Amino acid sequence: MTIRSLAMLCAISIATAFTGASAQVVVSIGHSRANSCYVAAKTGFAPEDGIKVCEEALRDDNLSPMDRAATYDNRGILENALGKFDRAMLSFNAAIAANQALGDAYVNRGVVLIQQKKYEDALADINKGIGFGMAFLHIGYYNRAVAEELVGRYSDAYYDYMHALELEPSFAAARERLKFFRVIRPGAAPDSQS
Repeated sequence: MTIRSLAMLCAISIATAFTGASAQVVVSIGHSRANSCYVAAKTGFAPEDGIKVCEEALRDDNLSPMDRAATYDNRGILENALGKFDRAMLSFNAAIAANQALGDAYVNRGVVLIQQKKYEDALADINKGIGFGMAFLHIGYYNRAVAEELVGRYSDAYYDYMHALELEPSFAAARERLKFFRVIRPGAAPDSQS
């Protein structure tokens, strides 16, 4: 069986037009400002205000190490949403420094690397993040599929989009990306679909 992207042009322009590389928020419940930072990252509403809340939370010396790592990660998501990729990368690096096993931060750093067209580096980070585990694993597989598609590994991308849907059947972004693929069975004519 061969899997091909239906729209080669789509794969080429996907890095700039892709709204699909998804950020992965990390829940922080032990501290009210850290939790507000999480809510801001999750909703994406008023990211500049959310960054300020995250920074206030990070100034608190009583923030637990896990909440500190999650807050750096969530701040990075908000910075990324504003197109502040260098700052987002610094925040994701700080999250990883605070908790080297925070898979979400590796995947989110991979999202920035995708936007910077550093696809192999993105794949390395995303694979590491998936390996550590994540709050929403389907987002990790989805982002890995995005990077795989951009480097022309269409079969791998197809299966990762499918796996994302297996993990979260209502994940519309993965379902939408799969519309650009065609599965060709061995011996079938290239134009026939199955």
